[in-house]
Amino acid sequence: MPTPDTVRAVFGNFELEGAGDPARRKDYYDLLRSLDPHLIGRAEVRGVGPGHDYLFAVEDALTPPGRPHLRPRTILGGPAVADLRTAVLFRPDVFRPVRRSDPQPPGSPWGCPPTSVDLRLTAYPTATRELVFTVAHHHYASPAARALEAQELTKAADRRDHADRSGDFPNGRPREALTVLDANSYPEPGTPGDTPPPDPHSIRDLSHVTHRFVLTEDGRIIPDTYSDRILRTAGMEDIARHLALATGRTDVLAPADGYPDQAGPCRVDRAYGTPGLLSAVEDFRVVETAGLSDHPLLLISLSHQRLAEVLTP
Repeated sequence: MPTPDTVRAVFGNFELEGAGDPARRKDYYDLLRSLDPHLIGRAEVRGVGPGHDYLFAVEDALTPPGRPHLRPRTILGGPAVADLRTAVLFRPDVFRPVRRSDPQPPGSPWGCPPTSVDLRLTAYPTATRELVFTVAHHHYASPAARALEAQELTKAADRRDHADRSGDFPNGRPREALTVLDANSYPEPGTPGDTPPPDPHSIRDLSHVTHRFVLTEDGRIIPDTYSDRILRTAGMEDIARHLALATGRTDVLAPADGYPDQAGPCRVDRAYGTPGLLSAVEDFRVVETAGLSDHPLLLISLSHQRLAEVLTP
């Protein structure tokens, strides 16, 4: 079987699972399949009933026509409120799962439990380091909960393999990680071309102000950027931000549309990578899903060869 030169990872947040319009859902999966993804992160999977027959239908919808050997496999996260789950789908010709590594629930309930999987490259048996792929969906209503959740997500890059030591890391090198999430909060403002946080006084949905902003002791209302700052402080860079600063591209910073009463567009869907993962990034695209979802798709293209080099001890 030919080994692809480029590994494509896609993140999507689609809210019409199960109870939605079947024709619209089919169009969404047709678009997703057209991207020929090898790794998929799903932030909102709905309608997974007993026996998970629904997941079989999703896998079937994403299988390239006439190529059943490329059928993706699903690893499903734990249930949350409103029948929401996260999920990882992977193509077995590119990735081999080694273990589940879901973050443990922090002190405040998760908005939706993350799914985290340690993956090895199928075609490169000497690449014995693992890529930690995590799909998360932050709590929609609590900055404090999101900060706790983000702190837990930093463990993806912190876990160490004592067999993979170096002079700089005598206790084992930090792991390589790709984390995709609906952050339900803002990236730190200031990147040229990025959508700035809205003025909280312009938001008509007042409960949304308490969901996305923080009230300081001196009475100011400031945007919640905790998650972004925590992940980047831990060495997991916002991939779109990284490319925008390195290349001047602003298309990578395209936001989700948002709702008018909540001040409109916002880049809540983000992907974060550790330094080795970043070195393998060839391209990043925000794929428009107008009429199919209120969130775009994020498409991260990685050099398969470079990723193998990064994951080889």
